[in-house]
Amino acid sequence: MDTTTRGIAEDLLLVLRRLNQADDQKLARDPGPYGHARRALVSILKTADWGPAHADEAILHAMQEGSTLFDAMLATRAGECGTAMNGPTSTDAAPTEISDELAHQIADTIGEHFHGDRNYWPQVMDADWDDGSGRVIVWEHGESDWTFLACHGGRPDCSPVEYEPVPLPAGVWVEPVNHFALRVLPRE
Repeated sequence: MDTTTRGIAEDLLLVLRRLNQADDQKLARDPGPYGHARRALVSILKTADWGPAHADEAILHAMQEGSTLFDAMLATRAGECGTAMNGPTSTDAAPTEISDELAHQIADTIGEHFHGDRNYWPQVMDADWDDGSGRVIVWEHGESDWTFLACHGGRPDCSPVEYEPVPLPAGVWVEPVNHFALRVLPRE
């Protein structure tokens, strides 16, 4: 049994993949076993001086590409990955802050992606509503677990519909705040 940090991280990535493909969709949820395993893996990567944003990017790349975590870390550090969440969708330079216009564009993309009702559309909040940075998109009437689905894709409970991650502009990343709020930040 490999008890090095790298070995433990690779083993946890395998568990994460199995949870993501579980027959019981309750296992593949965040919050839930999948989310707990992902957060544990991020914590392990933090011990190797990876920030949470870069750790999430490496994990997402490894999950989508089927690569080892070490290879994904190298690819993301070198800027070679082209995941749906991180891949360039325009030729514009990466933003240094999230503007009102960009936040509203992302909120509209989320609403359209999940076929939302225009009367109950995602709303953009200032980040200071919870003392965080960036901007926050709040959508209390969205698809169940939409914040997780926006980041990772997947299938909501008891639904035949499977969603891809929401495509984002270059240089932007997102993280769930809770089940109805998503923080939008510029890539570090």
